[in-house]
Amino acid sequence: MYARQLTTISITGALSVAALLLTVTPMTQAQATSSTTAGQARAGAAADQPPSHQVPVTEQRAVNRLDHAKIVRQSKPLALPTPRPLPAKATAPRSGADGPAVTVRGTEPSTTTSSLSTRTVTTARAATDVTGALWPGVATANPNRQVGKLYFDTDPSPTRTAWNHCTATAINSENKSTVLTAGHCVWDITNRRWYSQLWFYPGYENGARLGAWQVRQMSTTSNYYNYGTSADDMAVVVVNRDSAGVSLVNRVGGQGVAFNQPVGVMRTSLGYPKTDSRWPGWTSAGEDLYYCQGRDTYYSSGSLAGQMVLSCRMTGGASGGPWLSNVPSTWLGTVTSVNSNKGWVGSQGAPWMFGPYMGAQELAVFQAYRAF
Repeated sequence: MYARQLTTISITGALSVAALLLTVTPMTQAQATSSTTAGQARAGAAADQPPSHQVPVTEQRAVNRLDHAKIVRQSKPLALPTPRPLPAKATAPRSGADGPAVTVRGTEPSTTTSSLSTRTVTTARAATDVTGALWPGVATANPNRQVGKLYFDTDPSPTRTAWNHCTATAINSENKSTVLTAGHCVWDITNRRWYSQLWFYPGYENGARLGAWQVRQMSTTSNYYNYGTSADDMAVVVVNRDSAGVSLVNRVGGQGVAFNQPVGVMRTSLGYPKTDSRWPGWTSAGEDLYYCQGRDTYYSSGSLAGQMVLSCRMTGGASGGPWLSNVPSTWLGTVTSVNSNKGWVGSQGAPWMFGPYMGAQELAVFQAYRAF
């Protein structure tokens, strides 16, 4: 349906060189929770400790014994949610001023543990936005190898399973085991429960390419946990090491991640969308990586306050996929948001993709689990 073409984005001044070279240092629990002080004045800002769930060891072991190939065939993309506004009396974050600007740069796989492709994709800058096209790179090159599918059971019944999936991204941190996704991909706001039996497939392309990584910890923002707020629809999961004892990021590399950054800059959104009749004009099977590219618009007020929007026709299955900024030719950029919702159901929402502004609440989640 779409030609495989790509623009390499270079954003001068969007993130400072100093921020890109920020040293990642281990943090204690107290340091992690105190780092959001500047954002605490915003109503509904980060709590002392973000809501989280430690996956029982028995569940982690059970995930390892699952018939992953069968589940992949049966799994359905998690439906994109209807957007929910910020809670009453809450105000949208001031872009670039919701707390400290924090950037952790991406990293290549460890040279001692990986023989993955170093191929990168570079072409001339496109004159217009890309609203949905097949990603041209291979699954074993950046950013494909960091982006993949997150699988989980959404059925609250202990006697049944209902397998769904989202898009997620391996990001760099001290533990080398952190994966970024959307809040609605880990927390069921309707039934008020954490999804179960989670694992991550990085480098997904018509099947698993780089192994299955069991989830041992998950966390989302206070606003999403309590209210399902779209402006804070972000989550992280921490995965186990593989059978050889190698961490995820050392095996596949990690994208960078950034918080409290400027808005109105070029971004590349990635995901595994599948046709959804609620938004006409999009056709895909969800088995290959797609992307959108364009400059975001930020909503500082109204029912969509605290969210950014891109011109992007991707649909369900793309949930949780990264918005990359400051992308060099190596395609190790910084994740500054994730795919969250379409804004509206029907033709009005079809051309758009919304994502949360990653401010104080999102930073609190990352700080709490970056070294967990």
